[in-house]
Amino acid sequence: MKRWFWLAIGAWLAASADARTVGEIEFKKCELPVVGMRPSNPENAECATLTVPENWEAPDGRKIELALALVPSRAPRAKPDPVFMLAGGPGQSARESWRVVAAAFQDILAERHVILLDQRGTGASNRFRCPNDDNFDALAAEFSPALAAQAARQCIEANRDTHDARYYSSEDAAKDLDRVRAALGSEQLNLVGVSYGTRMAQVYAKRYPDRVRTMLLDSVVPNELALGSEHAVNLETTLKETLARCTNDAECQKTFGDPYATLYEIKAAIAAAPRMVPVRDPRNGAVVERPLNSQSLSTVARMYMYQPAVAALLPVVLAEAKAGRYESLIAQAQMMGDDLGAQIAMGMHWSVLCAEDAPKMQPRPQDRDLILGDDLVEVTIAWCGEWPKRAMPPDTHAPATHSIPTLALSGQYDPVTPPRYGDQAIAQMKNARHIVVPGVGHSVMGAGCAPRLVAEFIDAASAKDLDPKCLESLTPAPFFLNLSGSAP
Repeated sequence: MKRWFWLAIGAWLAASADARTVGEIEFKKCELPVVGMRPSNPENAECATLTVPENWEAPDGRKIELALALVPSRAPRAKPDPVFMLAGGPGQSARESWRVVAAAFQDILAERHVILLDQRGTGASNRFRCPNDDNFDALAAEFSPALAAQAARQCIEANRDTHDARYYSSEDAAKDLDRVRAALGSEQLNLVGVSYGTRMAQVYAKRYPDRVRTMLLDSVVPNELALGSEHAVNLETTLKETLARCTNDAECQKTFGDPYATLYEIKAAIAAAPRMVPVRDPRNGAVVERPLNSQSLSTVARMYMYQPAVAALLPVVLAEAKAGRYESLIAQAQMMGDDLGAQIAMGMHWSVLCAEDAPKMQPRPQDRDLILGDDLVEVTIAWCGEWPKRAMPPDTHAPATHSIPTLALSGQYDPVTPPRYGDQAIAQMKNARHIVVPGVGHSVMGAGCAPRLVAEFIDAASAKDLDPKCLESLTPAPFFLNLSGSAP
């Protein structure tokens, strides 16, 4: 009897070590997922699910499960206001994104748990995929508006039994987020939004201002913006600024001349003769034929600009292409396209854009000759003409005017959400500060001393006394002068 008793106690203690109950949610030990080309090092956390209505106005209708994870604080007793990390996209999963941003949260974890909630339609929260999820950029570059409309209809039909596209907006996700907050038993929370996640943070703060203790906006999307409408001009500005650093550097200019001019030479050559090119698949080494078209070039130019450390490769890749060696460019485009397709749940992506952004979009023929062109806007308008949606609240695009302690961070060379967006977003906030991080691009809270500054902001619930001088030494990586590195 005694032996059975102690075995039972031992089993109970072992089970307890693998589980934690917070409020009404029971978390169990788990390993967070790896997606696409993300790092594969183990990241342990505690996972749970919470059931909510797909349509909050019809609580007896179809239910969906929200997937969430808790990354535990190192403190013996964590502070009661957890930090919620809100992922970008729209369409990225917070749980799947964690491995990339985890280092930026290490100072935060000294005092607080971090909660990763897969926004509805992403990750494991009733993921909303389309049959053509794998390459959104190819859709924008190769599809006509008619084909985009057809693809939208196909996606709706493929998900008819599992998803009502009208209920995957930021407004619906804000209700989910508050339900999770209440289920955790937290009176307030701290929001950390990255890219589109900054919109999600602002929507939640607008609807539940008393529940937000602090808000960190990294790579800011202003409320007033129709997301996607300025991608082409923003990319062009960053390309000019970044490649000008090469022409102003003696060794880089000697090796590559004017890479920005080279970019447009290649654009013209590809437009005159798009074709299939044999390349070695970067994943398995097999020789396959891949398309050489405007999408290949725009994908590489766009995705390289997200991080200056990667942008340092662009002049040498362009030089290879100019010499007729397109293999590096096509292989990079393939890997980037595949990785983007693995990360983004396009059904959710379109539900957000079609309800919240497309109504403000107008054709932009003035962008037609830029590297990204005007196809993205044209395809969005055509796709959203077919996509089910409901009207958003009248204040959806109203500027934020709250007094919540807010810190906005922007990267100097951000090709998607440039620093002027951070200025615009906080212009009418009553307790906000904007810091531009030098030498970096998109998603910047992990750069240099920024993790410490962010943790100090959250601890103090104020950005007023932060000293950003420790960021001043950050500079872009030197350009590669050949495929081996930056040395001559």
